[in-house]
This record gives sequence, structure tokens and C-alpha cells, in this order.
Amino acid sequence: MPNYRRSLMPLYYQGQELAQAIQAGQLDGIIFQSKNVALVKMTLQLLENQCPACTRFVVSSRREEGFYRSLEGLPPTLLIEEESPEIWADRIERAILLNQWLTRPEFRLLLPRLRTIPSLPESHRRIVEALRDPQFELQKVAAIIAQDVGLTVHLLKVVNSAALGLAHPIHSVADAIALVGVVRLQSLVMSAWAFSLADEKMCRGFSPNAEWQHALAVAQAAEKLARERKAKADVVEYAFIAGLLHDVGKVMLAANSPEAYAGILAQAAKKKQPLSQTEFEVLGYSHAEVGGCLLGLWGLDLPIVEAVSRHHQPELFTSEELSPSKLVCDANLAVHAGAKLDVKKK
Repeated sequence: MPNYRRSLMPLYYQGQELAQAIQAGQLDGIIFQSKNVALVKMTLQLLENQCPACTRFVVSSRREEGFYRSLEGLPPTLLIEEESPEIWADRIERAILLNQWLTRPEFRLLLPRLRTIPSLPESHRRIVEALRDPQFELQKVAAIIAQDVGLTVHLLKVVNSAALGLAHPIHSVADAIALVGVVRLQSLVMSAWAFSLADEKMCRGFSPNAEWQHALAVAQAAEKLARERKAKADVVEYAFIAGLLHDVGKVMLAANSPEAYAGILAQAAKKKQPLSQTEFEVLGYSHAEVGGCLLGLWGLDLPIVEAVSRHHQPELFTSEELSPSKLVCDANLAVHAGAKLDVKKK
């Protein structure tokens, strides 16, 4: 973690005075630790408007967590009292890096209007957090998943799909976890939630099921390209996960602004131009950037966030470096072009 300059703000700084002190000091972030949640809420929302470049953190107990996650606009990054210093340090680093990107004006205007962002449901969040523990117990995680029927069906459906190429069907959640692996399971949990936010009738011209099939195809293609190009193990995993989640921004836009997004879909089809181009013309940003923003808020690794946010920008990849961003971009182009990919049984 970079050696950030640290300082304590006077206790009497509140409201506008605090905002002015932050602006004068050009602080990267500020950490609140107070039991007066009403005062913290008021100050957080003031800083959201007046000091968007300053990342806001709150030291919170599990009991208060739901309150802070439900705040309107871009919520603060929570540092849970029960978590280790290592988790805090990683969360602080990620949040500051992400916020440098999110300070773009168009995103600051967009985020408060997205009703379904950014919080994962409690059950899904518990699973993701449990999987971050290197000593996690498989049966305990399986039990949490089993309590959510929709997530269980989604997980078994994905594991038994052609994308994973298994020789025999899997019917046990524990077996599915063991086969999929920790990192991929995290992405499947997140994608299950995201793709459940929109249905076939919500937005004209948008099919969640078709988008999900496309996501699986791109994930498979990205993984295949990564292995063919002798990528490192972590790049292979990142490529698969980013491929699976690369179009999650479409779901967010369709779920939150169905009428407006239906118009964008129709306009792109009428002009016979890429959807991302129409999105830029109408909104000033694309679903790729919305998806990257969401995944960053959910705490995914930066290579995944970057790959999702850049998957429609091949002009950015001029070097020979093999990155998840390049792999997902190439895989998405190949799938849209109808390139055939062999799926071999394991």
C-alpha cells in the first residue's frame, strides 16, 4: 500500500468547515469514526457534493453496516470493526484508486440515479466476504448458498453449462464450489444478482437471458485466448471473470432507466452502429464504464474493473502486454463476429 500522508482532523470540524479543510489540504480520503450516525450521514452527504475527489471511509460495526450501505448517492467505503488491518489497508487502497476514476462529472451525476446500485443482497455479500478468507470452510459457504434458492439454481446451471465443459452433471453445491474455485464463485455470485435485476418485460429490446448467454461465451473465449497465449494463472482467472461480467452495465441501465435505454437500443439498431457508440452519443458514457464502476464499488480487483470498463476500446491496447483488458476486448470482438470456439470435455 502506498505511504499516504496521514493526519488527524480537529474534532470540532463539521459541515462546511470540514469541507473547506479537506479542500485546502487536498486530502485523498477521510475516515470517520463516530457513534453519532446521524451526524456522520449529514457530513458524508455534504462531502459527496463538495469534495468528490476525497474518498470517504466510515469505521462501522456490523450492526450499522446496513444503514451506511443504504445511503443515497455514492456510499462511503466501510471499514468493519471486526475485520483485520490487512483487509482495511487493501480496502483503503482500492477505494482511493477507484475514486480517482469516479470523480468524472458524468459519473457523479449518474450514480445517485441508479436505484439498484451498489449494494449486494446480504446473503450474496456474506458469501463474497466468506470466500475472501483463505481459510474458508467449504461446507459453511455451501450452507449459505443453499439458503438462497435462486442463487443455488444459478450456480448449478452455470457449473453444468457447456462453458465449463464438465463430463458429468453436478448436483451438489459443495461440489460446484470445489469445481468452480473461489475467485470464479465470487464472480458468479455477483453476476447472479446483477442479471436478476432486469426481466424480459422491463426494457424493450433487452433480453437478460441472451445477455447472460453472451457473457458466458465471452468468459469462455477470454479464458481460451489466455491459455493459448500462455498467460499467467491470475490473468487467466481475471480474463474469465471479467468476460463473465463485462456487460453488467447493460443490466444496470436497463433496470434503472428502462424507457430511456429501450430508446438507445432502438436507435443503435436503426443506425446499425455499435451500442456503445450510441450510448456515448446519448449519455456521454457507455455500459462498459457503468459496469466497471459497479464492480469497483463491489470491491473486485482493479484488473477486472479495468477490463470491464475498457472492453469496447481496442485502440487502448497498443503494447504487447497480455492483460485481462486485452483478452476480454479480443474475446468480445470474436464472439460478436461469430468466431467458433471449441469446448472440450474435461
